[in-house]
Amino acid sequence: MLNNSALQQLAQLKTNLVAQKDIAQGTVRSTTKRFGFVILDDGREAFLDPDQMLRVLPDDRVEVEVTTNSKNQLEAKLDKLLSSSLTEFVGRYVNKGNNFFVEPDVFNFTRWLFVPPQDRKGLNVDDLVRCTVSRHPFSDGKAQVKIITRLGKAEEPGIEHRYAVAKFRLPNELIPAAQNQASGINWSPLVFDNGELDLTHLPFVTIDAENTRDMDDAIYIAANENGWELITAIADPSKQIDIDSPLELAARARASTVYLLGQSITMLPAELSHDTYSLIPEKKRPVLMCKMQIANNGEITHYEFAEAQIRSQHKLSYQAVADDLNGVKTLSAAGFNVSDEIKYLLVTLKDFAQVRANYRLQHTLVMDDKPDYFFILNDQKKIDHVDKRERNIAHRMIEEAMLVTNICAGELFVKNPGYGIFSTHIGFRTERLNDAINLITEDRPDLIEAGLTASDLAKLDKFQQLFKELRTNPNNNPKNAPLLSLLQRMLQAGSLSIEHIPHFGLGFNAYAMVTSPIRRYNDFYNHLAIKRILRDEPAIELESAALATQLQEQLNQGRQACRYLELWLQSQFMAQHIDTLHTGTIALVNSNGIGVRLDDVGIEGYAMLAPRDGEVKAQFDSRRLSLTIEGRTYRLDAKVHVLVKEVDIAKRKIAFEVVNQETADRLSAWL
Repeated sequence: MLNNSALQQLAQLKTNLVAQKDIAQGTVRSTTKRFGFVILDDGREAFLDPDQMLRVLPDDRVEVEVTTNSKNQLEAKLDKLLSSSLTEFVGRYVNKGNNFFVEPDVFNFTRWLFVPPQDRKGLNVDDLVRCTVSRHPFSDGKAQVKIITRLGKAEEPGIEHRYAVAKFRLPNELIPAAQNQASGINWSPLVFDNGELDLTHLPFVTIDAENTRDMDDAIYIAANENGWELITAIADPSKQIDIDSPLELAARARASTVYLLGQSITMLPAELSHDTYSLIPEKKRPVLMCKMQIANNGEITHYEFAEAQIRSQHKLSYQAVADDLNGVKTLSAAGFNVSDEIKYLLVTLKDFAQVRANYRLQHTLVMDDKPDYFFILNDQKKIDHVDKRERNIAHRMIEEAMLVTNICAGELFVKNPGYGIFSTHIGFRTERLNDAINLITEDRPDLIEAGLTASDLAKLDKFQQLFKELRTNPNNNPKNAPLLSLLQRMLQAGSLSIEHIPHFGLGFNAYAMVTSPIRRYNDFYNHLAIKRILRDEPAIELESAALATQLQEQLNQGRQACRYLELWLQSQFMAQHIDTLHTGTIALVNSNGIGVRLDDVGIEGYAMLAPRDGEVKAQFDSRRLSLTIEGRTYRLDAKVHVLVKEVDIAKRKIAFEVVNQETADRLSAWL
């Protein structure tokens, strides 16, 4: 028998052995093969063999022992499962012999997961399903899943929408408390007892798309000796929905209305966003008002926010207003019976918008107008056709009015730190500043000679000067447009922030969106914040930085769902148009080919020009994103002719074949 001294020595020996081991924590990264890796928290990457991969799921947090093999490569041996994030997913119900599984639709994960007999009722092979992990495989390599919902089969009408909602876990059902609150609001009369300004005598008008029902802005404008008095009236759901109420919490979780093709998921219940708070003509509605004085040169010289009530007189369509102002077709001919007062208001709004656009062109940044593509679905929820619509003067009138309103909100929050959420854009990605300055040095050495440096690109005024020069191209420099395309791909994405950060992309010192509170949570939150400023109340007590991050993540999730659904439906649509000829714009260049966006339908595909295992020799310039093959160079934003050659609906991939001008001319004569 061992005495106490011997036991202590053994314990110490064990402790020393453990201390000598390389124990680390990390995240599992799966591959399309049977093996995988653990990305360690200290930045190292360790190999996981196939047997060990059977015990883990993608993105599992694990503790491992790290060793080095004979090839001096790091290998990991699983020790502990710390957490697992793959709890819910979608996939396809499949079988092998008498056993049934789910083939998960999870990136880089090809393993089938077992469905126990008790969870197979009502299911057929190839059903698309939503499931959860009911048994993690860490102990013995045997995972099990429980099927929550049968979504349908791939050929069922509307399956794409249901599948996208489930795949990206978009919240689309209200909890009872939120639904009860919505019902109470919907059936209660609106009461104006908080000192709201009564603006019901002013002829406000809404201009929006023909089928829009959640109308969250109306405009009144009048010319005066100093320029224009502009009043934007923004629908105000915050009148009856306060912070931490069930509806507010539901809106916070959704972050925005998600405009999925065929059926949107509204941020607020449809009866509120389409009726109670929508600025329906001839209905008295609560609004947050921003009254601004715009000088004759387009500068904002004064602004004030206030709670108010209005009664919009008309809901006009963009196209009808543009046609009337351009002398193409009168509003009355389009079915709108408007007074002379409204006609004059529209002309005044057009004058303001043109002056304001010129002001932004001189003092901030103006993006190029791009067409909008509307995918029109049939009764089977598939794309029937595509409507391409160019942006018109009516779009720009509303855009300028909304921009000045959001600028004023941003400046208000600068004066009152900690109250609102800014919409920000910090320009170049930090790691690309040197790349950007090197390209500018080569193409526009005159800008460098004038003193432009890499650090200048992180300053709003210098950023503005550079992009204004390249976009307006006053001297018709042929290098400006290609350089602009490259630099634009080095920019950060926009983001939300509680901190005052300028919006480089628009060229604004401060920008906070308030004009779509029915559709966007950060706008709704900013309404609550402005009211607190107006009432001299303290800021909302929330972890604001965490809120901004959560909203941004949910917004990204919604965008991914929209993109996923669009790619699926677009693939089905283009499968019916094999061998059709199109003109397109190069939107992507890599070492093997080009991505092309079709000009007529806005759909993107890929043209393989130099397969990896092929004999075609290509020169790819990764700095300038150009690909040269047999004397022809393909660059970003260049025009090309393509044929639709192949569509893989399962992978949502569309393959193009590039044809030269002569072939395109010949094909267009008989296609």
